[in-house]
Amino acid sequence: MKIYRKLSSLYMKKNKSRTLMMFIMVIATVAFMISMDMLEVSQKYNRMEAFKKSYGDYHCEYVDISKEKLEKVENDNRVGYRDNVQNLGFLINKENGTRVELKSFNGENDNPMNFFDRKAQVLEGRKPKNNDEIVLDEESAKNLGVSGNPIGKTISFELRKEYTLPSGEKKLYSENKSFKVVGTVKRTYKEARTISSSSTGAEQKRGISYTYGDFEGQSIIPQEALTYDIILRFKGNELVATNKAEELLKDYNLGRLTINPNSNYLSECFSVYLLKDMKEINSNNIVLIITVILLVFNMMNIIWSEYLREISMLRLIGARKRDIRFMVVYQSILLAVFGTIIGIVLGLGITKLGLIIFKDPLLNEIGISPNLHIDKDVIMKTANISILAIVLATIIPVIRIGRVGCMEAISNSTKHKKREKQSKIGKFIQDKFGIFRYMGIRNLWIKKTRTLVSILTITLCGYLIMYTFSSIEEEVNDKIRTIYYKYDVETSIGIANDPETYKIPDEKIEKIRNMDGVKVVNPSYNGTSTFVADKKNVEKAFIDYYGLEGDKKVECENHLRFYSNQGLKKYVEPYMLDGKTAEELETKTDGYINVAVYNSFYDMIKTSTQKKIFKDLKQGDIIDIGVKYHNGDKIEKKNVKVRVAAILKPDWMSYGDALMPYKFEVITSEDNMKELLGFKAYNNLTVDYESFENEKANRKVEEYITQNIPGSIALKVGFANIQNNSKKEVFRKSMINITLVLMIAAISIFCTVKSNLMERRKEIFTMRALGMSAKDMNRMNMFEAITYAVLSIISGIALATYKLVKYVEWNNNAYTNFGIEHFMDFTFPYPQAIIFAVVTLATCIIAVKLANRDFKNKEISDGMRDIDS
Repeated sequence: MKIYRKLSSLYMKKNKSRTLMMFIMVIATVAFMISMDMLEVSQKYNRMEAFKKSYGDYHCEYVDISKEKLEKVENDNRVGYRDNVQNLGFLINKENGTRVELKSFNGENDNPMNFFDRKAQVLEGRKPKNNDEIVLDEESAKNLGVSGNPIGKTISFELRKEYTLPSGEKKLYSENKSFKVVGTVKRTYKEARTISSSSTGAEQKRGISYTYGDFEGQSIIPQEALTYDIILRFKGNELVATNKAEELLKDYNLGRLTINPNSNYLSECFSVYLLKDMKEINSNNIVLIITVILLVFNMMNIIWSEYLREISMLRLIGARKRDIRFMVVYQSILLAVFGTIIGIVLGLGITKLGLIIFKDPLLNEIGISPNLHIDKDVIMKTANISILAIVLATIIPVIRIGRVGCMEAISNSTKHKKREKQSKIGKFIQDKFGIFRYMGIRNLWIKKTRTLVSILTITLCGYLIMYTFSSIEEEVNDKIRTIYYKYDVETSIGIANDPETYKIPDEKIEKIRNMDGVKVVNPSYNGTSTFVADKKNVEKAFIDYYGLEGDKKVECENHLRFYSNQGLKKYVEPYMLDGKTAEELETKTDGYINVAVYNSFYDMIKTSTQKKIFKDLKQGDIIDIGVKYHNGDKIEKKNVKVRVAAILKPDWMSYGDALMPYKFEVITSEDNMKELLGFKAYNNLTVDYESFENEKANRKVEEYITQNIPGSIALKVGFANIQNNSKKEVFRKSMINITLVLMIAAISIFCTVKSNLMERRKEIFTMRALGMSAKDMNRMNMFEAITYAVLSIISGIALATYKLVKYVEWNNNAYTNFGIEHFMDFTFPYPQAIIFAVVTLATCIIAVKLANRDFKNKEISDGMRDIDS
């Protein structure tokens, strides 16, 4: 085998330019792939560390669950660390409409200090000894109006707890309580304040306080109202903790609203998991991998086809087929090993540089330096892809070279099939375009495989340009932004607001309405009620999703919403079925308040589809809802019968003004609000600007709302910025990807054309001797280049158009699950097609020109001597 290794190395040296180009492109591809993945993985790990320091290393929290379910979760073999507290309800600050959660300091058989450690918090002061003492975290101290140093102060607030009896009936406990503050809970590290409310998975400011709880004969709420919260970390690979949290939710029927994940931390964990997964490869990277396979295949094919006579001589003197094949395999091994290793090392260097250039503002704020995280799974993933690509590219050359026999040594290795008669197509081209242009096209046909590979490479480049930069992706982003952010600004009830006391004063609404740049202000009231129904009339999927209990009847919380009559006309009426109008919601029928209902929810756990809630709800039906009626200072639960005047269309969930989480919605006129709730007010406000581009005026509106309305705020501009940053990231990666693919295509065409010219040099210089001028030769080569370009453009546009059509179909099918019958239309990307055509034409002409320059400058006599030698 030693002699064959030397021969293989010798052939590589004799073709050093082609070998070098192969090595360069393999190294560049590996370096690009690993640097992109490793940069993202390192950034994700750095962000994981930042969120761990800010919010703790627990994976998720299940809140307000029964003791029976608590025990099931604690004993589950997937759970590692766990800690629990008693859920005692909320303390309500009626002055500003905020609330804080009240928990027991201790839990069932646990160490309370571990609870704070897992949440990256520390206790200052002491723990409560009875239910007259309390510990506040920083957010709860602010909500209750005792920021700064509250220790030693006495506070008095309403304690309220809603709970469900085993029968399924909802109950409400409410009582005024006084506490002495004996301790505070503070974060051990700086909070990640750069995470805006518009970011996916943004940490919500809950506000949690702790008292003694229901232990040793002490109690603070009725025993039947006592529920539990549990925080936990799962065993094993934490990168898939999100999946485990969802599985636990389903296995024990905990109900969707009980889960409160450490969302920022888990989001980064799952992103790392996807990057490490061999099955999760970016589609653009797949295209790059395919072009590398085609390049290596083409180069191998060209190199070894030039040594058929030598290989045949080896066979003649006794070389076995496996010896000949070994020479090709040996070259592939060198290419795979050295190309991959050098590419990985280069990629890691690029990653380190990228971490310095593309600084994460979150790390700067937390005070963490970005570190390069060398992940062995990412390295193995990239190495496996590289080696597999080279193996696939080598299979056909290995098979073909093994079929070379002894006869090639005594025959013309460059022979071609002879045509006794010129084809009709060839004659037509020759007659219309001339003999030299005909020969340019014929040259492509002589080596069909090489030509096809080169064209396919450029086709893939065209697919990348047209598919990546088409306006269709921008249209999808716009529609998604419209679905999730219908208004420029929306302020609503947040997790720290009390639904019963939080209100937006009329004078502040008028102030916003009169501010510069404001076009439309729409106030409304979004509250909650419950619907009571026979269990048999409610879909089982809805009962399972929300973990509803009750044997014969179920009672579940629903959205109760009040619009102005003008708002009903503008926002609700377009979504009413059967041509119903908003005017009907302003009146009563047979003494019943008329309402519009949305009878669907989105099951994101099991099927990711839209499903009905009531099995057979019709217009004109009378339904029971349980409202919280404000009778002076008291809140009384009151059951009311209302009439279903209209049912909303399925696309209310997407294009309409639907609330999340998706559940049963009851909507009526604000004129009915006092009768149902005992008061009339607003707690939700949407604002649309005159111009989204007037940033100065718009920022003033946002600052006023943020500083004067203590609710949750959602900004369309924040989501738009996230989309724009993502778009820039995609553009950056895609441009590098397209550049590499284009280089591979140019190299492939260059080598193919030059190889074809070398094999046809006898024919070419004979024609030169018979009178073909350098200008005619240039025409032949130019037509060959243009033919390459035209075929590549046609196939590239065809492939990209097909993929874009399928992408549009996929979106249309996917969004039917959101109640949208037709999400988007196909638009042909003319600008991108023109750019692709120009780039392809330039690439082909340059590649052919470079391949032809040696022949163009060589004298006829020198060329004929080369052939004879």
